[in-house]
Amino acid sequence: MKFSIIAPVRNMEPWIARAIESVISQEGAFEIEYILQDGASTDKTVAVFEEYRAKLERGEIPVRCKGITMRSFSEKDDGPNDAINKGFAQASGDIYTWADGDNTYMPGALDAIAKTFSAFPDIQWVYGVTHTMNERWEPLSKAPCRIFRQDWLALGIYSQESYPTAQNGMFWRSELWRKAGPIPTKYLVAGDYWLWMNMAKHARMWVLNFPIGNFMRRSGQAHTLGGFKEDQWDARPRRSLRAWGARLFFSPQSRLGPRYEHFFLRLYPFLYRNEEAMIYIDIVGGVPVKKKATTYQCDPAHDETLK
Repeated sequence: MKFSIIAPVRNMEPWIARAIESVISQEGAFEIEYILQDGASTDKTVAVFEEYRAKLERGEIPVRCKGITMRSFSEKDDGPNDAINKGFAQASGDIYTWADGDNTYMPGALDAIAKTFSAFPDIQWVYGVTHTMNERWEPLSKAPCRIFRQDWLALGIYSQESYPTAQNGMFWRSELWRKAGPIPTKYLVAGDYWLWMNMAKHARMWVLNFPIGNFMRRSGQAHTLGGFKEDQWDARPRRSLRAWGARLFFSPQSRLGPRYEHFFLRLYPFLYRNEEAMIYIDIVGGVPVKKKATTYQCDPAHDETLK
């Protein structure tokens, strides 16, 4: 199995080294193709990447998987989605993802993803747990493992009327990209949101209860500069009754906070239970297994393990 990881970047010198290290330190029975698609940076982003590539080729960095190749391309582009599209046009792997230059992977992340795709060959798309950190690499929050309904994904309800998805937890087979991509470059910050809606038309997204990565929140990011929700509004379809229903449920759930979480966890199955959507994947003793949740949040210690 071979991962193609695209890094769409521009002027990421302060953070790119740690992002690179989190990729090339991954251990397991897979290959990694790491492609830096740079938007004509004016700092040393590309130079840092090339320094790691040179060290890797000289054998100065230990390789803990079956092999790693690193390539970089630098040219003016039409934004991050254009860079992502260009990167995947160069890709040759079986499993696709992209990782921004300030996001990192947890140890064992790619191994858990690879084992999941190997154990379940019919699965096309996997989403693991992603936490958040600040620009000093300090943890801000640990995300729970949550269930995602396929019809809500296709309607763009998640990240709008319900809890969000996080891009760097997403992995999918290359053939799914060929069906759902490329991403329209007109979206400044909602390209991933558009892609998940489009991919949901072709394949189910399977939730994996495993910590995959860290998403950095810092000033100067595109989604902090305004227009994030408006970009998503442009990408999403006209709001349906299901979207309004989700808003009526999750808006108070979000506002009231953790103190009242147990109430919403108990109420959800009576309003939105979907037997197929409640099935997710957990890693038990290093082996992926399917489990069945009872509400929108996974409880692997108590959820039923399926045969």
